[in-house]
Amino acid sequence: MENPNGALPVQQPAIERCFNQLGDEIHKLLSKEAQYIDKIEGLSTQLEVFTTAYNATKDKLDMFTQQWNQERNQLESQLRALRGLKQRVTCLIDGDGTIFSPDLIAQGQEGGLAAARKLAEFTRQRLFEPGSDEFQFWVYLFYNKRGLLDTFGRAGLFVAKQKFDEFMMGFNQAAERFVMVDVGGNKEAADAKIKVHLEDNIRLPQTRKIIFGGCHDNGYVNTLRSVITAGFGEKLILLPGYTDVAADIVTLCLPELRIPDLFMSDKLVVPGASSAAPSGLGSSNTAILPTLPSPPPVPPGLGYPSTLAPSSTPRRASIQSYKCAVQTPQLIPARHHTPPLDPSGSSVSSETSEPPLSNPRLSPPMRKPQRRINPKLALSKQTPAPCTLFYLAECRFGSDCKYSHDYLLDEEHYAELRENAKKVPCRATNEGEVCTFGENCVYGHVCPGGTKCFFLKLGRCKFVAAGMHRDVE
Repeated sequence: MENPNGALPVQQPAIERCFNQLGDEIHKLLSKEAQYIDKIEGLSTQLEVFTTAYNATKDKLDMFTQQWNQERNQLESQLRALRGLKQRVTCLIDGDGTIFSPDLIAQGQEGGLAAARKLAEFTRQRLFEPGSDEFQFWVYLFYNKRGLLDTFGRAGLFVAKQKFDEFMMGFNQAAERFVMVDVGGNKEAADAKIKVHLEDNIRLPQTRKIIFGGCHDNGYVNTLRSVITAGFGEKLILLPGYTDVAADIVTLCLPELRIPDLFMSDKLVVPGASSAAPSGLGSSNTAILPTLPSPPPVPPGLGYPSTLAPSSTPRRASIQSYKCAVQTPQLIPARHHTPPLDPSGSSVSSETSEPPLSNPRLSPPMRKPQRRINPKLALSKQTPAPCTLFYLAECRFGSDCKYSHDYLLDEEHYAELRENAKKVPCRATNEGEVCTFGENCVYGHVCPGGTKCFFLKLGRCKFVAAGMHRDVE
């Protein structure tokens, strides 16, 4: 810098320049003090919010950790308890179709003990290796005592019938977990209990195997398929009683455990059974099964007189079957009786009309007065109802028939009789045989309900043979 006198400029000391620069910077900082104070206050507020949230999260985490530790301890305790349980094998037997040998039953209490011992020993030998861990063996057997004893009596197994109570006592006393229970004659009573025990036991982790003794009944197929689909198929073993296993159960391809001489291998034959009687209990083609309430009533004339009526109707299998064409294997064409007309065109009274055609071998040689159907009542409600066999085929009871043979029927009445008769299964077809009458058979070869049969879903349909539930065009 130059002075007024022209002398050389005097240089500003360096330290002064530094102070000036520092002063300028301080001045600038002080001018922004308010701005920094606001920013610091904002950061302080955010810090408090984050601190509160962190503390709350930490408290929840501590609570969850405590609960998790408690649950883990409980699960570990349960796991230790399960590991301490013995493996379980459960045997479920439908005693209405898987029936102990009559020879064992005839031994009374000793026979029951022997049957239980044989069942347990054979299971242990076939399912477990020698020296393997012990297992608990549970046996549940459900049956209809009254129906079973009634069948024994009709089959002539009187000793087995007399000793059955003692046999049951011996079986129940054989082991604490052996249970043989009479469930009565209610429909599907044994089935329902076996299905529940099957579904409950097979899902237990300690259950190693389920031995299923209901192989005679296709009604168990849906339950078996359900547990197989759920992933428990490897736990299932079949315990057949009869030599033949129900067709639908065979398709499941499950392993079988057959114990010789423990159960009846063939269905019981009732000696001297009438060919005209139902083929339920005591039929050579039907299992010994308990009695149940009868299925829907059959058309008039297709049943039996009170002196020949069966005392009970079997459950499942051939529920009710009848003899085609009764005794004479010759089908007589339906007779259509039309009363003569007087000159005025009106019908002659029933008292003067001609009697219907009759078979001299089956009916007495007399003329009966004929009568018309009461149009206000259904055929089955007439008093008495018209005999279906008399009008469509041949009635073997003749004048002793409790149904009427003296009605004058119109074509619609014959059509109704034929339709109702088709609701009763042909005995031969129902037992898997060939009907010699073919399409001319009075009785039904196919269930009228087809695949949508209501009674089939309930297990009560009288049509039981394979292929009898199909839709016919």
